[in-house]
Amino acid sequence: MLQFYQITDTHFYASEVLDPAGKAWEHRIKYDQKCVAESGAILDAATDYILRDRETQVVLVSGDLVCDGEREGHYAMREKLERLTAGGKRVYVLTATHDTCPYPKRYSAEKGEYPAEGLPRSELLKVYWEFGPASALSVHEKSFSYVAQIAPGYRLFALNDDGIGWERGFHGYDEDQLQWLREQLETAKESGDVLLAMGHHPLLPPNPFYGFFSPDDLIGNHVQIASMFADAGVHFMFTGHTHMQNIGYFDSERGNRIFDINTGSLICYPSPIRHMTLTDKSLTVKTDHLTSINWDLGGKSYMQYSLDHFEFMLRDILNAAANDIRRFCEIAPDFGLPSETAWKLRVPIRFAGKLMEKLTFQKAGRLLWCASKIAPEMRNVYLRDFVLALIRNMYGGDEPYKPGSPEYESFMALYHRLRPLLRRVIKGVPIADLDTIVEGLLYDGGYPDSDAVLPVPNTKS
Repeated sequence: MLQFYQITDTHFYASEVLDPAGKAWEHRIKYDQKCVAESGAILDAATDYILRDRETQVVLVSGDLVCDGEREGHYAMREKLERLTAGGKRVYVLTATHDTCPYPKRYSAEKGEYPAEGLPRSELLKVYWEFGPASALSVHEKSFSYVAQIAPGYRLFALNDDGIGWERGFHGYDEDQLQWLREQLETAKESGDVLLAMGHHPLLPPNPFYGFFSPDDLIGNHVQIASMFADAGVHFMFTGHTHMQNIGYFDSERGNRIFDINTGSLICYPSPIRHMTLTDKSLTVKTDHLTSINWDLGGKSYMQYSLDHFEFMLRDILNAAANDIRRFCEIAPDFGLPSETAWKLRVPIRFAGKLMEKLTFQKAGRLLWCASKIAPEMRNVYLRDFVLALIRNMYGGDEPYKPGSPEYESFMALYHRLRPLLRRVIKGVPIADLDTIVEGLLYDGGYPDSDAVLPVPNTKS
């Protein structure tokens, strides 16, 4: 049996060193989906939480360790990770695109936002060497990937997938890394160890919306990579990046299954800490949450505080969709929608934004000649509030509105009336794909996204 934790996307901004101040900083922390100002306190609280567990020794940290590649942030992050190792934990980390961001920032009242000193990619391996690579069976230094024996009988493939780095586009493994990976998989298979993988970008889309609008934010050639892993006996991969909670699976042509346990950002609602127990029959996934941090929360619990911060950003997005489409396109990448795509869809986005701002389900049903299909429970619900719930569910995990529920039937009634218009505006998208995207926002019929028991698949030759 193996027990371990996973946290990811800590996006730590080292305020105690960088000393941010001024209006630019205040604007940044107010309009960021993440709790950036509070990131150090959140990370400290998560560390305290993990250290209280005397039984679980392994901790996985799957990338985007610091906010935007700040040199001081990386060295301060190392000190925080050293608290875990000093407490007896074996810590295995990856770096990701935010760790090599070419635009690190500082903030002051005098200068506003101005460049900070970054950390060259060549130094990352040195800074985090003791957290995985130092004890690894093999290290691919070019990509900062490694294979480690994390416990007797258990082998971890920690795979950096920066690809082309910070810029949008391919994120995955180049040919040199793939050759090394294939060799290590073959060696691992001969060892008889249980094989696990950790990456940053998701192996599978966490929902149909993400897979359609943000394909570049998946591991490149993800179908082929998923097949390679599954057929090699890697049945569980632990990822981050999306800031969403999701558990999905893929079956190769040979009938081998791999699960992608995609975990949300530690410093963004719902601030998940995954605890997992692996036996020869199952992987039990349990998601824990912080209740408090060393910060002035205004009398709220930490979960309520982080949710309020998260929803402020969401309400700003919806307001921009209705009233300032250019601003909407500027902030669209913050939630996985490329600015170019948002601009192409500006007409239906603005139309939907206006509808959600003013209409209840009942009013929308009358306007679209489908009022009889609106469930009584939904008639006085504002579309804006319902869309907020959909987005909150998507990030928090477990989209619960299954077919037959008042929420599903009422929303789909409105959507079906709007579908002819959407088909004319969103050209080139098959209607079946559009239906899948919309239905996926309402209901996820797979495994639970936060707490689940996953069967260990058998490898078929």
